[in-house]
Amino acid sequence: MPVDYAGNSLGTARIINVTNSSQVFTDYISRIDSNDYYKFSLTGRSSFNLVLNGLTDNVDVRLLNDNGSVIASSTNQRRNAEYVNSTLNAGNYYIQVYRVQDANTYYNLKVSSSASLDWFEQNIQDTGIRAAARSRFADNMIDRNDMIAILRDAKDYGVVDGTELKDLRTLVSNASYLKIPEYVRVLAHKVVNSDPANQKYQGNTLGNLSVGSSDRQMENLINKWFLGGDRPQTPYTYQYASGSLFQNGVSYSDVKQGDMNDCYLLTGLAATASSSPSKIESMFINNGDNTFTVRFYNKGVADYVTVDRYLPTTAQGYFVYANKGDYYNHSSNELWVALAEKAYAQLNESGWIYRDNTNSYNGIGNGGYVNDALAQITGYSTSFGNPINFSAIVNAVNSGQLIGLSTKSNTAQNIVSNHAYALLGYNPASQQFTLFNPWGINNNSTKPGIVQLNWSEIQTSFNYWDGTINRA
Repeated sequence: MPVDYAGNSLGTARIINVTNSSQVFTDYISRIDSNDYYKFSLTGRSSFNLVLNGLTDNVDVRLLNDNGSVIASSTNQRRNAEYVNSTLNAGNYYIQVYRVQDANTYYNLKVSSSASLDWFEQNIQDTGIRAAARSRFADNMIDRNDMIAILRDAKDYGVVDGTELKDLRTLVSNASYLKIPEYVRVLAHKVVNSDPANQKYQGNTLGNLSVGSSDRQMENLINKWFLGGDRPQTPYTYQYASGSLFQNGVSYSDVKQGDMNDCYLLTGLAATASSSPSKIESMFINNGDNTFTVRFYNKGVADYVTVDRYLPTTAQGYFVYANKGDYYNHSSNELWVALAEKAYAQLNESGWIYRDNTNSYNGIGNGGYVNDALAQITGYSTSFGNPINFSAIVNAVNSGQLIGLSTKSNTAQNIVSNHAYALLGYNPASQQFTLFNPWGINNNSTKPGIVQLNWSEIQTSFNYWDGTINRA
């Protein structure tokens, strides 16, 4: 009987060295010796190659991990050679050569390995960024905190060099492979590539990241997009707002317009909250560090901006814009409307929401169109300036469309002129329409937050309506 050099179990496996030079081990499989085991170790990520040949009978082979679980196998029939090629990380491994049916045969086991360059070795040139990105990818994704850490790594030596800039752009452009969440990819793209809003930070010149950019410029770009550090300009004082994003869910009644002519935006938020509250909920990502990333849509494509919890207040501490009159330090504050308004003001600087392209509350506070707001909030297509037609509006309501109506310059006494209202519903039994005034439910005025109007009253006070076309 031939000498058996290989062990017959994991515990007695023959220890071999696997190097970049091919080595051949010859042994025998039979009824008495039906399994041969070999053990080897790799000190780094490697490309492992195995060939089992010289067979006169059917023998198969498996590659096992340190626990004995199968990683790969080759089960070709009859005397055909077996092949295993795998990329392995550093660690201990086993090879199992085993008998199939009544096989009795000598075999040659040929093994080799070579250093395998992982994705980061192949694609990222700067050693610091490579190490940071590889380490952060250990859980098979790069999240928001990971991305911020990687970006900050590029600030070493006080300047971003050409290699670092190229590597950062490579990471962002490979978001799918690196499992980077979409909102993180969008924000990181604005940091390492470009965005019109990069021209300013806190009112001062900033600029897109480029070769030779300073560590301060990089940090300001991170603060602008990931940390909400570039708050919209306002003559009022920012104070940290207590409360929570949502209180008892989302409702149109959460909307309360402040000292700014942005009824078009708040009407869009109210109409969406009434019919699609989940759309509002999904607008916000709580980052866990007192910032929120907020989503709007640019022609159906999601765009993102980050806001912190600081909101403009009067000298006495009351909110000025959305949530007007609420005290900044009350734990009962519900902040989603005010934060959406703030995010919209910041996003204005990116130049696509059809306002004046400034990062300011004033920039979004000079009127607008409900159809634009609805499209930007929901991502749906919208229609604009539809004539006041009973059948068209009722059909739109019945089909679940989101609708805002705009008033005339001369209206009934209980209706705000040159204003937008969200249509909440229509009751066919009473033939009355229920509308919401974004001034809010308790607005201390003669213009109530909820009005119920018949068709004649609609015709008297309203000029046209905007609405969504499709609902995803």
